[in-house]
Amino acid sequence: HRDLHSFPTRRSSDLGGGEKLLWDMLYHIRLLKYVRRSQLKDINSAYSKICAAKKLTKLVELGLIKNTQEDVFISTYKSICLLKQLKYPTQTLPKNISGEGSINEMNNTEFFIQALKLPDYLGLLYPNFEYIKPDALLVRGTKEKYRLEFLEIEASKMNWNDWLENKRINYLRLAGDRQAYSYWKAQCNYLELPVPDINDFRFSVSIIGKLNNNFGEGFNFMEEL
Repeated sequence: HRDLHSFPTRRSSDLGGGEKLLWDMLYHIRLLKYVRRSQLKDINSAYSKICAAKKLTKLVELGLIKNTQEDVFISTYKSICLLKQLKYPTQTLPKNISGEGSINEMNNTEFFIQALKLPDYLGLLYPNFEYIKPDALLVRGTKEKYRLEFLEIEASKMNWNDWLENKRINYLRLAGDRQAYSYWKAQCNYLELPVPDINDFRFSVSIIGKLNNNFGEGFNFMEEL
């Protein structure tokens, strides 16, 4: 699994179920941004005890989640405030969730759930750089030895090859851009991970979809995580 190298100076209770389980579910809804009711039990089988339609409706009435369409739910500002009060690690959770759960957004959720189930999963983040916005940043490994994997979840589109080539160019640019290291250094504090020396900072890019190009070192094409 080869990486891109960053070159420094060159650039309650009435809801049923245990309270802790409920708070954990609210945390995951926020983490994943857009979640179908049917997906909640895939995240944690124990959520099947508290994710009945009427219980989710109660959470909507309490203002903790919002039902955007059909069975798609997103977290609210009130929910993240509650999680912060409960001492959950909210610093790395998505700050603004503006969509309503489009086909592409729900497709992303499927792969994000796969990420949560990886045996070496450490974290899922949503960085937004000036010229590129990854679908997510997956942190894998152990506290002592971890690796960073940007995720690009691609569905077929017109000019797909041009679209991906632009991504390739922007990730190569990011590898030589100090802002990537600065971003990660800040996240290390929240995730309680050791900060790498800038000369050792690396990441890879996993492009998930049906296409399989040869972009060279640091890029991995796959159909699932």
